Amino acid sequence: MKFFLSVFKFFSSLKVAVVLLILLGIVFGIGTFTESYYGADAAQLLIYRTSWMSALLIFLALNLLGSALDRIPWKKKHAGFLTTHLGIILILSGSLISHAFGIEGQLAIQEGKTGSRMTLTEPLIQILSADSGEKHIYPMNRRPFSWKGSEMLSDENSPIQIKLLTDYSKAKLNEVVEKTNSGSPALHLTLSGSMASIDQWLFLDDPSRNSVNLGPAMVRFTKDAIRQKAKKNKDASELGTLKFNFESGQVQTIQLDSKSTGKTFPLADTPFKIKINRILKDAIVDGNQLLERPQISEAEAAVLVRNPAIELTLEGNGLSERHTVFAKFPEFPTLHGMKPSEAHVRISYELEGFAEEKTKNELRFIWRPKQFPLYQIKAGEKMTEGGLKLNEETQTGWMDFKFMVGEYYEQAQVRKDFVPLPTSSQSIEAIPVIQVEVSNASEAKTIWLEQGEIAYVAIGGSDYHILYGLKTKPLGFQIELHDFMIETDPGTNKPASFKSLVQLKDPSAGINREQIIQMNEPLKYRGFKVYQSAYQQNSGEPDISIFTVARDPGNGLKYAGALIMIAGIGMLFYVKSLSTLKNSDPKLRSK
Repeated sequence: MKFFLSVFKFFSSLKVAVVLLILLGIVFGIGTFTESYYGADAAQLLIYRTSWMSALLIFLALNLLGSALDRIPWKKKHAGFLTTHLGIILILSGSLISHAFGIEGQLAIQEGKTGSRMTLTEPLIQILSADSGEKHIYPMNRRPFSWKGSEMLSDENSPIQIKLLTDYSKAKLNEVVEKTNSGSPALHLTLSGSMASIDQWLFLDDPSRNSVNLGPAMVRFTKDAIRQKAKKNKDASELGTLKFNFESGQVQTIQLDSKSTGKTFPLADTPFKIKINRILKDAIVDGNQLLERPQISEAEAAVLVRNPAIELTLEGNGLSERHTVFAKFPEFPTLHGMKPSEAHVRISYELEGFAEEKTKNELRFIWRPKQFPLYQIKAGEKMTEGGLKLNEETQTGWMDFKFMVGEYYEQAQVRKDFVPLPTSSQSIEAIPVIQVEVSNASEAKTIWLEQGEIAYVAIGGSDYHILYGLKTKPLGFQIELHDFMIETDPGTNKPASFKSLVQLKDPSAGINREQIIQMNEPLKYRGFKVYQSAYQQNSGEPDISIFTVARDPGNGLKYAGALIMIAGIGMLFYVKSLSTLKNSDPKLRSK
């Protein structure tokens, strides 16, 4: 009994209360300093959302409860004291419940689209098998600062092991182009003029790096020369021609007709043959499938541009590759998985009406095996061409623009390197990035992953897509963004306010209502509050509204505690003034 009494006296001690309040004051001071210098995330992870911070708050609540119980038997004069302590205990309890069960994330919705999952701040890695479609998830820990080390991430059912080597919450990308024994042909181009300039590497086999759109002009690095608008050929096949350009210099063509589907064609003087799986006169993407566009009206046909495509299988030399070739987009990679063909062939689909060039001005570099590329310059109707020479400036004919190629590698690769930035950095170049080792029983590869970007990895004879992203959580209802509205200050482009017109949908509850969400006027539903927090506008694209979604189950206790605490403070002043009044009046004292 003595032990329990000693414990009770300890928790109800005024000295303990003073020590706890001093500690909390120091902790909050450190938290403010941490948030100022290292950002809000660092302060949350290091201080506010830690187990020891929760322990301090629990100790304070127990101390307040102990000091209240220590006054038993309670008297009328204790009313203000007890009420104030009850309010503080309720506020602390609400904070602990919010910490344990609260949730907050973001929801970004494009105009005309519907969102139903919120994005949390918890990082993870997803691996998707390109062959089987199996998906595996590897949870990660959030870190307040840049980290290097070795940490195994687990998914017991996955054949792939992931080892985390580097974790930068904010980093800047540095790319280094290296000459290698395998890779893509690459050239370093500088293009300068009074209106603009570029300094960039172009990679032949990378669709995201083999061209630059300058608006009135295009720059490309390709295997095909610029094709002038062809005269109409009465003998041309309605379905066009498949052309196979091998790196050895061999060129094979196959004329297509209405009976070609399902047929197998040998490619003469090569060990390969191809089978035509499908001929699509106007292909569209529906979900993850390529389909023939349904019949459309004449008015729609006048506006839409056809997208002919061929699906084929190339076999031979132990290979079996599936290709999809588009007449409209000759620069697109054709092999499934976006990797170079092991048959070392480039396949193009030539169809009348799609061979003409629509770019008025263009600079094109044309790859040649084991030689420097050729160049072609198109300036309106004028065409010039020649052999590329390093470090030699050449006029383009577009105003005062001239180009120069400083380096050319027959085979090159980009080595990504990242430099960590301070966690408080507001640089637009700052991106979250990790470095991981991906391995199975027979092979291991080390790669960098930028948050939100999908990487392709071939390992152990299988293809995988890897995503470093954030955990998402279903809301249990849907929000459709009808319209994003922004108001500016008179005479300026400075935003004054912004709001979103949304449709709340919950089929299970029969809810379908329209509502405006704006600052300080959130949408409230199922314990969630959806706040208007930001927006994104890109030229030529629908606006994107960004919402903060939060559920705080401790809010009720915190509000109730605040009201009770205020009432208790008022009672303390009332009881004190009454006591003072009684003590100051001799007649009242005699009573």
